[in-house]
Amino acid sequence: MNSILSEREMQIAKECCKGKSSRVIAGEFGISKRTIDSHKAHIYRKLGIKNNVELIHKLYNLK
Repeated sequence: MNSILSEREMQIAKECCKGKSSRVIAGEFGISKRTIDSHKAHIYRKLGIKNNVELIHKLYNLK
């Protein structure tokens, strides 16, 4: 999966799996909420998923 997602996308995906909102993640990374939402859209498209529940499932099954 690391070859599918960029390093930044992987960082954001991990934060999403912790249950953090886009606004909280944006504050921690020092970027806008809109940028986080854009990254999340790319992550979902690349992984063929539709929401955070599917993201958590996908990342959990990689371990």
